[in-house]
Amino acid sequence: MSRELAERRLLRVLVTVVTVFAAACLTAGQASATKTCTGAANSNLCFEINRLSNETFGIDVDIDVYMSQGEALEYIANPGDPLFVLIQGDDSGKLAEPLFAVTLVSLGASAGFGLGGEFERVVTGGMLNEDSGQDEIRAVVTLVDTDTNSVKGTFVSNRITGNWP
Repeated sequence: MSRELAERRLLRVLVTVVTVFAAACLTAGQASATKTCTGAANSNLCFEINRLSNETFGIDVDIDVYMSQGEALEYIANPGDPLFVLIQGDDSGKLAEPLFAVTLVSLGASAGFGLGGEFERVVTGGMLNEDSGQDEIRAVVTLVDTDTNSVKGTFVSNRITGNWP
Protein backbone atom coordinates (compact mmCIF):
# COMPACT_ATOMS: atom_id res chain seq x y z
CA MET A 1 0.00 0.00 0.00
CA SER A 2 1.38 3.37 -0.96
CA ARG A 3 1.95 6.12 1.52
CA GLU A 4 -0.60 8.32 -0.27
CA LEU A 5 -3.32 5.66 0.04
CA ALA A 6 -2.54 5.14 3.72
CA GLU A 7 -2.78 8.89 4.39
CA ARG A 8 -6.19 9.08 2.65
CA ARG A 9 -7.51 6.14 4.70
CA LEU A 10 -6.23 7.70 7.92
CA LEU A 11 -7.89 10.99 6.99
CA ARG A 12 -11.23 9.18 6.35
CA VAL A 13 -10.99 7.42 9.70
CA LEU A 14 -10.29 10.70 11.51
CA VAL A 15 -13.19 12.45 9.75
CA THR A 16 -15.50 9.55 10.70
CA VAL A 17 -14.39 9.64 14.36
CA VAL A 18 -14.84 13.42 14.57
CA THR A 19 -18.28 13.19 12.91
CA VAL A 20 -19.47 10.46 15.30
CA PHE A 21 -18.13 12.36 18.33
CA ALA A 22 -19.81 15.61 17.22
CA ALA A 23 -23.12 13.85 16.62
CA ALA A 24 -22.98 12.25 20.08
CA CYS A 25 -22.33 15.62 21.70
CA LEU A 26 -25.15 17.32 19.83
CA THR A 27 -27.74 14.64 20.62
CA ALA A 28 -26.83 14.15 24.29
CA GLY A 29 -29.23 15.70 26.78
CA GLN A 30 -27.85 18.97 27.99
CA ALA A 31 -27.85 19.73 31.68
CA SER A 32 -30.52 22.22 32.61
CA ALA A 33 -32.04 23.59 35.76
CA THR A 34 -35.07 25.64 36.65
CA LYS A 35 -35.27 27.28 40.08
CA THR A 36 -37.73 29.63 41.71
CA CYS A 37 -37.95 31.07 45.25
CA THR A 38 -40.89 32.85 46.87
CA GLY A 39 -39.20 35.19 49.34
CA ALA A 40 -42.48 35.57 51.26
CA ALA A 41 -42.73 37.54 54.51
CA ASN A 42 -43.26 34.41 56.66
CA SER A 43 -41.04 31.97 54.75
CA ASN A 44 -38.78 31.39 51.78
CA LEU A 45 -39.64 28.38 49.63
CA CYS A 46 -37.30 27.38 46.79
CA PHE A 47 -38.27 24.77 44.19
CA GLU A 48 -35.74 23.47 41.69
CA ILE A 49 -35.81 20.90 38.88
CA ASN A 50 -32.46 19.70 37.49
CA ARG A 51 -32.16 17.50 34.40
CA LEU A 52 -29.87 14.62 35.37
CA SER A 53 -30.16 12.69 32.10
CA ASN A 54 -32.59 12.43 29.21
CA GLU A 55 -34.96 10.45 31.40
CA THR A 56 -34.42 11.61 35.00
CA PHE A 57 -34.73 14.85 36.95
CA GLY A 58 -33.56 15.88 40.40
CA ILE A 59 -36.21 17.63 42.49
CA ASP A 60 -34.95 19.94 45.25
CA VAL A 61 -37.23 21.81 47.64
CA ASP A 62 -35.82 24.02 50.40
CA ILE A 63 -37.85 26.01 52.91
CA ASP A 64 -37.19 28.34 55.80
CA VAL A 65 -40.29 29.02 57.90
CA TYR A 66 -39.53 32.16 59.91
CA MET A 67 -40.07 31.68 63.64
CA SER A 68 -38.00 31.77 66.80
CA GLN A 69 -35.27 29.19 67.19
CA GLY A 70 -37.01 27.88 70.32
CA GLU A 71 -40.27 27.29 68.44
CA ALA A 72 -38.36 25.59 65.61
CA LEU A 73 -36.57 23.32 68.09
CA GLU A 74 -39.93 22.38 69.61
CA TYR A 75 -41.20 21.27 66.17
CA ILE A 76 -38.05 19.20 65.69
CA ALA A 77 -38.27 17.60 69.16
CA ASN A 78 -41.80 16.34 68.56
CA PRO A 79 -42.14 12.81 67.16
CA GLY A 80 -42.59 12.67 63.39
CA ASP A 81 -41.55 15.15 60.71
CA PRO A 82 -43.15 18.59 60.96
CA LEU A 83 -42.69 19.35 57.24
CA PHE A 84 -44.12 17.41 54.30
CA VAL A 85 -43.76 18.16 50.57
CA LEU A 86 -46.03 17.25 47.66
CA ILE A 87 -45.41 18.19 44.05
CA GLN A 88 -48.74 19.14 42.48
CA GLY A 89 -50.05 20.11 39.09
CA ASP A 90 -51.17 23.67 38.47
CA ASP A 91 -54.16 24.20 36.18
CA SER A 92 -55.01 27.81 35.36
CA GLY A 93 -53.26 29.08 38.50
CA LYS A 94 -55.04 26.64 40.83
CA LEU A 95 -53.50 23.63 42.55
CA ALA A 96 -54.54 20.43 40.83
CA GLU A 97 -53.69 16.74 41.22
CA PRO A 98 -50.89 15.66 43.55
CA LEU A 99 -48.07 14.04 41.55
CA PHE A 100 -45.62 12.71 44.17
CA ALA A 101 -44.04 13.35 47.59
CA VAL A 102 -40.46 14.53 48.06
CA THR A 103 -38.21 13.00 50.74
CA LEU A 104 -37.00 15.05 53.71
CA VAL A 105 -33.18 14.91 53.87
CA SER A 106 -32.41 17.65 56.38
CA LEU A 107 -34.26 19.49 59.14
CA GLY A 108 -32.79 22.25 61.28
CA ALA A 109 -33.39 25.28 63.47
CA SER A 110 -31.52 28.55 63.52
CA ALA A 111 -31.87 31.95 65.17
CA GLY A 112 -31.77 33.72 61.82
CA PHE A 113 -34.16 31.61 59.76
CA GLY A 114 -36.31 29.55 62.13
CA LEU A 115 -37.31 26.08 60.94
CA GLY A 116 -35.53 24.88 57.80
CA GLY A 117 -36.08 21.79 55.71
CA GLU A 118 -34.41 20.34 52.62
CA PHE A 119 -36.11 17.76 50.42
CA GLU A 120 -34.80 15.75 47.44
CA ARG A 121 -36.02 13.12 45.01
CA VAL A 122 -35.03 11.76 41.60
CA VAL A 123 -37.98 11.20 39.24
CA THR A 124 -38.61 10.31 35.62
CA GLY A 125 -39.93 12.89 33.20
CA GLY A 126 -43.22 11.01 33.10
CA MET A 127 -43.76 11.78 36.79
CA LEU A 128 -43.56 15.52 35.98
CA ASN A 129 -45.99 15.23 33.07
CA GLU A 130 -49.17 16.48 34.74
CA ASP A 131 -51.30 16.93 31.63
CA SER A 132 -51.12 16.93 27.83
CA GLY A 133 -49.05 19.76 26.40
CA GLN A 134 -47.26 22.29 28.59
CA ASP A 135 -46.88 21.13 32.20
CA GLU A 136 -47.18 23.48 35.18
CA ILE A 137 -46.19 22.25 38.62
CA ARG A 138 -45.63 23.61 42.12
CA ALA A 139 -44.17 22.39 45.40
CA VAL A 140 -46.57 22.48 48.35
CA VAL A 141 -45.02 22.32 51.82
CA THR A 142 -47.21 21.60 54.84
CA LEU A 143 -46.12 22.44 58.39
CA VAL A 144 -47.72 20.12 60.95
CA ASP A 145 -47.67 20.33 64.73
CA THR A 146 -47.31 16.61 65.41
CA ASP A 147 -48.27 17.10 69.09
CA THR A 148 -51.77 18.19 68.13
CA ASN A 149 -51.82 16.69 64.61
CA SER A 150 -52.87 20.07 63.23
CA VAL A 151 -51.73 21.95 60.17
CA LYS A 152 -49.93 25.15 61.17
CA GLY A 153 -49.13 26.39 57.68
CA THR A 154 -49.22 25.61 53.98
CA PHE A 155 -46.60 27.14 51.69
CA VAL A 156 -46.90 27.06 47.90
CA SER A 157 -43.97 27.64 45.55
CA ASN A 158 -43.99 29.67 42.40
CA ARG A 159 -44.97 27.69 39.32
CA ILE A 160 -42.39 25.90 37.15
CA THR A 161 -43.41 25.27 33.56
CA GLY A 162 -41.90 22.74 31.16
CA ASN A 163 -42.41 19.87 28.74
CA TRP A 164 -40.98 16.82 30.41
CA PRO A 165 -40.78 13.53 28.52
